[in-house]
Amino acid sequence: MSLLFKNLRIHQIFGANTNVGKTVVTTALVRASAVRKQGGDTYYFKPLSTGPLEEADDLHVQQHTRRWSSNVHIDCLYRYNDPVSPHLAVQIAKASPPTTETFVSSIASRIRQGAERANGFGHMYVETAGGIHSPTPCTPNFPTQADAYRPLFLPTILVGDAKLGGISTTIAAYEALILRGYIVDALVVFNDPDETSKYGNSEYLDTYFSERGIGVAVLPHPPEKLDNQEQNRSTTEEYYDSLLLNPSLSKLLARLDTLHNCRIADLESMGERTKEHIWWPFVQHASDGGVNVIDSAYGDFFNVLDSKSLPSSNSAVLHPQLDSSASWWTQTFGHTNTRLTLAAARAAGRYGHVMFPRATHAPALALSEYLLSPNGPGHEWASRVFFSDNGSTGMEVALKMALRTFVRRREAWLMSSGSTPEGGEIDQKHRRTYERRLGVIGLKGSYHGDTIGTMDACEESGVYTCEWHDCKGYWFDPPRVVIRQGQASVEVPLGMAEELLTTDSATTPKKNTKNLITFLSPAHVYDVSSRLNTPLYKLYTTYIARKLWSLQSGFLAPGSEGQGLSENRRVEPPTELAVLVLEPLLLGAGGMIFVDPLFQRALVDVVRNPNGFPVSIQSSRSSSSTLQSSIIGAQAIESDLLAEPPLPHPLPIVFDEVFTGFHRLGPLTPHALLGNAHPDIAVYAKMLTGGLLPTAVTLASKEVFDAFYYAPESESPGSEVLRKLGGKQHALLHGHSYTAHAIGCEVANETVKMMPAIVGGAEHVAMRDVWKGSKFEKSEQKEAQLDWKRSPSLLNVPLVGPMDNADDDVHAYSLWHPNFLSDVSQLDSVEDVMALGTVLAIRLKELGGGYTSTSAETVFSPLSQMLFPASHSTTPSKFVPGTLSAPVYSIHFRTLGNVAYFMTSLNTSLDVVREVQEQIWQILRTGKL
Repeated sequence: MSLLFKNLRIHQIFGANTNVGKTVVTTALVRASAVRKQGGDTYYFKPLSTGPLEEADDLHVQQHTRRWSSNVHIDCLYRYNDPVSPHLAVQIAKASPPTTETFVSSIASRIRQGAERANGFGHMYVETAGGIHSPTPCTPNFPTQADAYRPLFLPTILVGDAKLGGISTTIAAYEALILRGYIVDALVVFNDPDETSKYGNSEYLDTYFSERGIGVAVLPHPPEKLDNQEQNRSTTEEYYDSLLLNPSLSKLLARLDTLHNCRIADLESMGERTKEHIWWPFVQHASDGGVNVIDSAYGDFFNVLDSKSLPSSNSAVLHPQLDSSASWWTQTFGHTNTRLTLAAARAAGRYGHVMFPRATHAPALALSEYLLSPNGPGHEWASRVFFSDNGSTGMEVALKMALRTFVRRREAWLMSSGSTPEGGEIDQKHRRTYERRLGVIGLKGSYHGDTIGTMDACEESGVYTCEWHDCKGYWFDPPRVVIRQGQASVEVPLGMAEELLTTDSATTPKKNTKNLITFLSPAHVYDVSSRLNTPLYKLYTTYIARKLWSLQSGFLAPGSEGQGLSENRRVEPPTELAVLVLEPLLLGAGGMIFVDPLFQRALVDVVRNPNGFPVSIQSSRSSSSTLQSSIIGAQAIESDLLAEPPLPHPLPIVFDEVFTGFHRLGPLTPHALLGNAHPDIAVYAKMLTGGLLPTAVTLASKEVFDAFYYAPESESPGSEVLRKLGGKQHALLHGHSYTAHAIGCEVANETVKMMPAIVGGAEHVAMRDVWKGSKFEKSEQKEAQLDWKRSPSLLNVPLVGPMDNADDDVHAYSLWHPNFLSDVSQLDSVEDVMALGTVLAIRLKELGGGYTSTSAETVFSPLSQMLFPASHSTTPSKFVPGTLSAPVYSIHFRTLGNVAYFMTSLNTSLDVVREVQEQIWQILRTGKL
């Protein structure tokens, strides 16, 4: 990727087909570059050659550039003797095929060597073999050249096909390159070979490509090959000499130089131009800071402008930068995945965008059927799929669904009980006032989007807020899963611990007490099914039920302010809590807070079964729980049955899985780690479309759908509720112009097809095994330090099929090594650390640290400024897309106050994870790299 140099213009030569004259064009370009008045070295590089040595392309170039041998450098990398497709040639030769990583790294290394030794302003031409989709000899699967060369991201010259049918072949080749993101600077095509052939390819292609801003050079057709070698050489040399006088070739050379210089100048000016025109999200523009200029992306890496590059320098203008936030949590397989690109093009070409109300199309229907199938996240509980644009809008509609469902449940409860919260039937006049102030139950640190409705479903934290923010609800301070001082623990908030202890407890926690419940490993924390029978589960449900009962009672009392429902006293409190809204397992934007899954399960159980918990919520006397050695001793509560349930009826439950769904945390859906406590409504986005474009889905149960499908006809007390088909006023009146856009749906379909093979692949299987066998014990720490510095062996790791890994969906694991987490957690500067799936979060010690803190950004800033030195003690990975042969890259990361988080794609190499772990370790341990 980072192969852009001020002192060396590089172009890659692709052919629309085999035998279209690539070598002739390249030889002509090498000669034209060699005779430039400004001088400078010229390089010809043939990475791959098949056929007899005497017919090799690099020898042809060498033969016809002898006059300039002092400044023309010729090289060939891989050579096979049989004149067949490279994937066959390597097998016939019984040679060990190179990996794609080795192949591309070797090419990059040669290019960098050329740039380092180039004198003056040089030119380099990299000639491919065969057509753009001719296979390479590389493993795995012999990728075509268009795919194999893509990490290099070299500007391209396409040699068109002058033969019969060549127009179609050339245009198809061009479109295939464009689909993969290549920059096509020019087309070179030959005239008809003689006066008898009237194909007219050059005329048509000249018009076609010129209209698309592609420079076209039409050259005279080369002479036919003669049997007499000396005559053939002489005739060919005369032809090449004539091309040196051809204005088309000289114009082409000047155009290539101009495009090269303009590209660099554009990159260098983009930062200041951006500051003048763009309003960034989550950035205070009053603060001074640089601009990360991204030229391209591939795999897990950006290709960014190197601000330290000097004028006329032989160092790269660009350098690779690891995208360690997965581009705001969206990347599933890394950037520019060809299968996803083709899926987008397939749908764009077939549909563009079509409106969706009372309509359907194949991509949307196929995605819906998958989401509700046994392999999808809605299996066994969801009935319908609603499409929207992004996670925030998906949550907006989820709230609408949930609140309507609550109202329907409330109506049914009123009819069955003959009572209302105010002691009488709420008439139509006051219904709207009541419903307008319905509130949510959530967790402190929650974030559901930046639209106004989703903001109102979160506490007023002073961060994600605006002038209209009117928070409605109650937010529990959740117990957190942490690894602290080498110990996997659950940290229970002090306020919750005090309430759990009851008022007459013999032991009261001190203000500075660390309320930790310890576990052998993080995997044990997420074994929720076995934890349901523990005293802590009873304590959680007791606490939740007590709190909800007091809140519900407070709403109904005359003159009540909701009993501390919200710190925002400028607004009236909710009339009633109507829906539970959770981000399962991990509160993302709120600070990467890993919530105790048992607490979230307890919340779900209490609001879904408000009559089902034998706990006392009114008595101040029960058996005490004590704090011993800073660890909560969770004792079973002996209590009477509920005098009153904490809620009059079950509440609908919404799971916001926008960030955490689709294997971001390991399982397909994070609620699998809650003991399969399914929601009534769930929202998915981000990874659903592989990070290529926005699309969101809101899944809903049949009851939720029916809340909008039917409308009440009679609600007289004591009478049977009669229902009829609802009118339009009772429908879900919510939608977007791009609802269920075919391109997003088709990309999502391709994404979900690709996921099982990756999460069932060797690297994920290896890390599952590491996490299952991990125990955090002091005696193992010295050995643990060595473990995470080596990638797990993938030899003999059984591959898991898409249907074979169902059991693994209920086991917690991460691509980040558990022993690395243990070691980091014991550093003086670290408060705690935690990881699941692809996500790693490190919280630094800081008094009063919060979102506006800059401590994490300051501590980890060397990652974004440095390049990994080749002499580093860590052996660089064999291939990092974007780094190629140079074992150097910077790391782009994001912080949330005093929390730094790092995130991978599903298919990020464990070698890359290991390298990042080592750099994090060095910074935290020594303060530098």
